Amino acid sequence: MAYTDLNYKFKKIGKNVIIGNNVYFRYPEFVEIGDNVVIDEFCYFTTALSIGSFVHIGPHCSCIGGKESRLVMSDFSGLSAGCRIICGSDNYITGLTNPNVPIEYRGETKVGEIFIGKHAVLGTNTVVHPLVRIKDGAATGSLTLVTKDLDEWGVYIGSPARRIKSRDREKILSLEQLFIKTIK
Repeated sequence: MAYTDLNYKFKKIGKNVIIGNNVYFRYPEFVEIGDNVVIDEFCYFTTALSIGSFVHIGPHCSCIGGKESRLVMSDFSGLSAGCRIICGSDNYITGLTNPNVPIEYRGETKVGEIFIGKHAVLGTNTVVHPLVRIKDGAATGSLTLVTKDLDEWGVYIGSPARRIKSRDREKILSLEQLFIKTIK
């Protein structure tokens, strides 16, 4: 289903955007989507979003944290099936929890932006905690837990994430340049 079939009123939406059935945006007025984006079925977003171009979000992904938080996905980035992006979270040790409790009764919360850089890709069922920057070209394997920033062009696995090798930056960027020439 193309985005035109939905009743959402996005802040900005580009060309050639496909949004699957059963995709939910709690705050569509804070959503910006670039060109050539696919968001697969059963995704759930409760944050502001800024999605670049040539981005794919696989099925059953979620991004939570409320409208004070934000997910930024740069061009050519992607989320594989089942990724959990947590832009806001309660501190369960020092107070009451959940968004239905007034802020003065809750413990310290972490709410903010998660940034996913250009050519960064998250593997199936990766979980990302609040305030993390996943820098250009970083990639995670399946079931990776990201609690700290990931450096450029690294491949990360595990819980917590640890770098195991590097991606071929020059090859990926040269393929991007070839691709861009073909679409102009």
